[in-house]
Amino acid sequence: MIWQRPLPESRQRQWEHLQWLRERGCVLLTEWDDHPDLFPQTIRAQLESMSMAPLVLCHGIHTSSARLAAALTRHNPVSLVLDNSVTPIPRIDLAKHRETTLRLFIGNQNRCEEHQQIASDLNRWLQEEPGLSVVIVGDRGLASRLPETRFTLYSRLSYRNYRRLLASCQLALLPLDNRPANWCKTPIKLLECAAESVATISGPALYPAFAAPGTTRHCNRLHGFIAAAQELASNHEQRLQTVVAAHNWASRNWNEHNHLAIRQWLYTKIWAHRHALDNSIVARNNQDPTLQAMHSKAFKL
Repeated sequence: MIWQRPLPESRQRQWEHLQWLRERGCVLLTEWDDHPDLFPQTIRAQLESMSMAPLVLCHGIHTSSARLAAALTRHNPVSLVLDNSVTPIPRIDLAKHRETTLRLFIGNQNRCEEHQQIASDLNRWLQEEPGLSVVIVGDRGLASRLPETRFTLYSRLSYRNYRRLLASCQLALLPLDNRPANWCKTPIKLLECAAESVATISGPALYPAFAAPGTTRHCNRLHGFIAAAQELASNHEQRLQTVVAAHNWASRNWNEHNHLAIRQWLYTKIWAHRHALDNSIVARNNQDPTLQAMHSKAFKL
């Protein structure tokens, strides 16, 4: 079983979930793709109050970042690292880049600090460019600093609606500042933008090491980030080249269908070693005097 970002009500409840699954012959992997330091304070406080139980009380961590897996070894020494991939990848759409108006997408989760750093320059750009409108997903703090008539704010969407909204835009901001926790993030946003023919401006962390040359406009610091976005927006030929390069790169290398075989092979290997994984979590659990003991015989298969 792969459980995405679980947040149980207590450490005891997480133990009960794990034990219930063990008694039914299941291996529990916690899917985790963000550094805990980047979560909102309320969620960090919940995790700390239960001693990071979702990461500790599972057979292993399922993630797309080797850096994140390394950072989380203090909570769980077992990790399965699988690269991100993206689906669907529609046909490239260059027609929307011929439109006179420009829709700018900002839909990054847990990046409020970066958004606040670029808010003033984004306001200036809105004043200079009447044809620009901003599409924001989730960040009410950023929206509160922009003119009310120049943005549309959405709460979190279903994945299909999120992709549809992203596809309606021509440009997206990915302002990832250069901090250790940010290097542990997943690059999925860049892949989704590439799939939807959206040109991107990306910050100094993660993306320069991940993206192929010409697939995004890198900015080495957030001061000047909006200026780089303006330049890419106004340089139509460069924008189209970036979109084409990114779409081709994602189609060749990061299409989910091309990753299914390796995923199936890895999951098969995990299942073959399920008894060793279960013995490992039992041993780790039983070293903690605050937890009820587990026994290997509870694992049915």
